Amino acid sequence: MNTYELTIVIPEGENVERVVKMVTAFAKKNKGEISKQESWGSKHLAYPIKKLLTADYEYFVISLESAAQLELDKTIRMDESILRYMFVRV
Repeated sequence: MNTYELTIVIPEGENVERVVKMVTAFAKKNKGEISKQESWGSKHLAYPIKKLLTADYEYFVISLESAAQLELDKTIRMDESILRYMFVRV
């Protein structure tokens, strides 16, 4: 099982709780573990993304199998309410 840091950028006003629930439910379903979850709040973006200047940031430290990480990556990529995301293997 590998440990990953996941940072997600969500537009301000979007349902942040829905994204958090999606990630936690995925981790439970795939026998993963979320050891840390932080809401970094609303921050100013370095450059406009889809004409937005601010967004909410969510941070997770997740332990998952490699195959499950790839599946979560696909799931996040398909979600149109997520502006940007980044997985880093720790």
